[in-house]
Amino acid sequence: MKSCKSPVYFLSDCHLPLIMRRGQESWTETVIDFLRREASKAATLFLVGDLFDFWFEWRHSVPGAAFPVLAELNRLVQEGKEIIYLAGNHDGHPGRFLEKEVGLTVSRKPVDVEIDGRKFHVIHGDGVSPADRAYRVLRALVRWKATETIYRYIHPDLGIRFAHQLSKISHDTGGNRKATDLTDYIAYAVRRLDEGYNYVVMGHIHTAHYQEHENGAYISIGDWIGKRSYGVFENGELRLKYFKTD
Repeated sequence: MKSCKSPVYFLSDCHLPLIMRRGQESWTETVIDFLRREASKAATLFLVGDLFDFWFEWRHSVPGAAFPVLAELNRLVQEGKEIIYLAGNHDGHPGRFLEKEVGLTVSRKPVDVEIDGRKFHVIHGDGVSPADRAYRVLRALVRWKATETIYRYIHPDLGIRFAHQLSKISHDTGGNRKATDLTDYIAYAVRRLDEGYNYVVMGHIHTAHYQEHENGAYISIGDWIGKRSYGVFENGELRLKYFKTD
């Protein structure tokens, strides 16, 4: 099992736009503010999926709107912070650029990690709910190697706009509401806690929730859009916190 140094911060579901819509102008600035004021205190930062509303890596192109946040993450890496990025359902193909140029450790699977002698199970959460059955099929298709190869032949301007429209439809319709019911995610977390994990940390459903368990606790991180919530593990305690702007 991987081990990490504390303090550890957990951030999820910022959904920073690569094509800006009205009312989103401050989202990137507040995330950068968080990285400078709060995440800079961490030894390890977990990005638990969907930092951007869409992510795909072309060989010779990087979305311009992502640059300010990626530069800030690289600055933290240069300062000695470990940053672990778990791919979420809006992260089609994260990988080489984030790893080699930004300095992140990227995982497309849940991460089991030991921190100060406590066992953590960290997962984005997509596909956990039984109601997410259709999504699990879609995820397998999106992350299929052939799909990645084909998508690379689409010009980045067109590829980003296409993904932007799909995401907009999902936001406007509310997605699969049954798959965002907290009950299924609590049940999943309790099973993991009963197996011997001390903490389960999850994103995806945009609901901020903390629940104690005899072995430790479960937190659903929430999101940045409405709550600006995040998790912190320090001095043997896992807490759900909310970022306040000046």
